[in-house]
Amino acid sequence: MPKDTADAADPAKPVRRALGVVPATLLITGAGLLVTALAGVLAALNDIGDLAAVALILAGVALGLLLALWVSRRIASTLDALTAEAAALRALDISRPAPVESGLAELDRLGDGMRQMKHSFGIFGVYVPRDLVRQLVSAGSEIRLGGERRQVTVMFSDIKDFTTISESVEPEDLMRIMSGYFEVVTAELLHSQATIDKYIGDAVMAIWSAPRRDLAHAMHGCQGALRARLVGRELSERLVARGRPKLVTRFGLHTGPAVVGNVGSSDRMSYTAIGATVNLAARLEGLNKAYGTEILASDATVRGAGSNYVCRSVDLVQPKGTGGAVGIQELIGLATARAAEDEPLLADRALMARLPAWEEMIRCYRAAQFDAAAAALSDFGADEWDPLAAIYATRLEQFRQEPPGPDWTPLVAFDHK
Repeated sequence: MPKDTADAADPAKPVRRALGVVPATLLITGAGLLVTALAGVLAALNDIGDLAAVALILAGVALGLLLALWVSRRIASTLDALTAEAAALRALDISRPAPVESGLAELDRLGDGMRQMKHSFGIFGVYVPRDLVRQLVSAGSEIRLGGERRQVTVMFSDIKDFTTISESVEPEDLMRIMSGYFEVVTAELLHSQATIDKYIGDAVMAIWSAPRRDLAHAMHGCQGALRARLVGRELSERLVARGRPKLVTRFGLHTGPAVVGNVGSSDRMSYTAIGATVNLAARLEGLNKAYGTEILASDATVRGAGSNYVCRSVDLVQPKGTGGAVGIQELIGLATARAAEDEPLLADRALMARLPAWEEMIRCYRAAQFDAAAAALSDFGADEWDPLAAIYATRLEQFRQEPPGPDWTPLVAFDHK
């Protein structure tokens, strides 16, 4: 903006330019003294009857009043801006640090302090879940160790063959790759209302319905896993095109009770979830390796997610360290897209048409009706790319040749993570 135009838009700007940044108390005190002194002189001259002097003094008084008014308005507008900044800071809105330039030394120092505080909060915010901090600030309660029991959905993810990948890539390149990977995956999980609990090497742990309660946590967990898989695949394609290793992410989801809250010591706490639900979610992520799948979810998660999520039954399992049978399913995609952004998540229509045959195969297999299960698997029409179908084809062939005893159960117990 040209100098003349800027001065016309702000008549007080030449005064500020001449005065520089001065203490507000000096301006206010000076204006008050000026008004008082001129009023006294006015009274004296009024007795003499010098009308010209009276007019001059009145003009001086008016100028003093205008100066005092300008200072008060500058103070008021600056305080309004600082109040808005404080409110934004309380809500952890640090995206737009507004400049506070009043021309008054005390207020400008306060504005600088506010900007520095917002910068510090911005650094702090990348290390802790921002939604958690908002809730704690809103509650105004004392932060203590301990937690509360509630229903949550927990997700673990990791990258297939990450150890091999890390050995084939220079550490600096690996850091850049993983930073880009976590950036896109985390963004989708947060968009699906997750709380990122922690990063563990190449793994991510996310929670739904903590700290903020979410009645649709199972649905949002499935949505987050599907979207994270999508962006992970897109990133992997770009990396492969540049000669970088392929990244395949595997996910495990489970829904159940957990204790969520603060663990650690009085001077260093971590907000997390603890309990069998968390352990089982981690185990399900690891079972992807055994079944050749990418997203495994417990029956509890699938039930909670609703009918719009397309899944196929995988097995009845007892993962290492767990105390009972757990039904697990492969999360495939969405049945319908309710928004344009969901269209890439749609399940393959041809596969969906074949799923009834698959579920019939699973039903017959668990009932030890192996011939009928083999026929249903044939109707399903397994493909080369389907490791899970190959596993069942091998099982059924073995059981048809050597039928198991009457005490056979479809439960598969794993003695490794």
